[in-house]
Amino acid sequence: MKTIQIGHIAKTEGHLSFIGAMLNNDFAQARIETVEGARLIEGILLGRKYYEAPVITSRICGVCPIVHNLTSIKAMEQALNIRVTPEIILLRKMMECAQIIHSHAVHAYFFSFPDIVGVSNNFNLINKFPKESKIALEVRGWGVQLARVLGGRTVHPINSVIGGFNVAPDASEMNELLAQKSEMLKKTIGLFEFIIKHKLPVFERPTNYVSLKSNKEYAVYDGKIYFSDNDSYDSAETFLRDVREIVLPYEKVKRTQHLGRAFMAGALARVNNNFVQLNPEAKKAWNKLKIKLPCYNSFYNILAQVVEIIHCIEQIEKDFESYNRVARKKLLIKFLPNPGKGYAVMEAPRGLLYHEYELDKQGTILHCNVITPTAMFLANLEKDLEELLPQIKKFSDKKQKDLIKTLIRAYDPCISCATH
Repeated sequence: MKTIQIGHIAKTEGHLSFIGAMLNNDFAQARIETVEGARLIEGILLGRKYYEAPVITSRICGVCPIVHNLTSIKAMEQALNIRVTPEIILLRKMMECAQIIHSHAVHAYFFSFPDIVGVSNNFNLINKFPKESKIALEVRGWGVQLARVLGGRTVHPINSVIGGFNVAPDASEMNELLAQKSEMLKKTIGLFEFIIKHKLPVFERPTNYVSLKSNKEYAVYDGKIYFSDNDSYDSAETFLRDVREIVLPYEKVKRTQHLGRAFMAGALARVNNNFVQLNPEAKKAWNKLKIKLPCYNSFYNILAQVVEIIHCIEQIEKDFESYNRVARKKLLIKFLPNPGKGYAVMEAPRGLLYHEYELDKQGTILHCNVITPTAMFLANLEKDLEELLPQIKKFSDKKQKDLIKTLIRAYDPCISCATH
């Protein structure tokens, strides 16, 4: 039996390691270990007031605080019987698109693309590809500034609250940023065309993909919970009917299974499940790959992320135009605390995010459950690695480890979220 051990996987959010084994170079086992202590966010929230949840849960992650903030808000609004206006929803959708842009730009280009071109040091990456590196930073910066204008600051939003928004985004700043949309779109399309000139590893494993799904749009804010094996759930409340959380003795992550099986969430899952709803330029970009969907090569999650950046740049302009057409009368809905239960899902950059709360009549939190994308897809990542190991058995030890790290990073795991 041959064992492969990697003590630390760099360029991932948080700390994780890998251990794998091959028996007779045929049967393989793989294990991802999250080398990070439990952060106990769910426990911290117990006994606190409803309005603290969006603030505290946004601290689960510094990369995707917006989606934790918004998903928490959505769940609380269900518990408190709050119905928000279309203009509030449009602002939230723009916030989430802004977050997807800046998160994907960092991961796809600076965390994963170096694996494709065999560059281990990002300073060397910048020296080798200065033009493309600058574009990736510019696109990310544009997304960050949009998040700031909409959410009140670049990290951990303070403007988006239960019931809506404290203040409307500054119109002049939004117009100034949207004036750069065409330039950002052109640069991102060029970056995508540059990246696809470099070959990704050949790999395929049939997979069950989960994402939000809507007939109206490429769903990131709302929709049915859809599994590609044809299981669909109309609401977040029914999601846990067939989904089970499992805690293994060697780590602090609650892993997730659907009907006893692993599944994948994230950009590739969304593109596979919702390709028809992609905006025109994003759809054109993916079609340049000439790949039949569903795509079962998990390495292509990187390319799906760049396609989603293109989609979100297009979508923000459309949503802002819609926002300007509505009669923005109510950006903050008044309400009173009441007992209730609330459930919500949204699409984080890394995949489906679930929040659940129960309140008493004073609005005190009695119960909290958060399931993050990384917790959902860790088991599927291990299944992919088990499939990969026999395929690379003749490679050198270094190349084997490089490909293992490439696949792990392609998933874009966030261990801080997973060990929340």
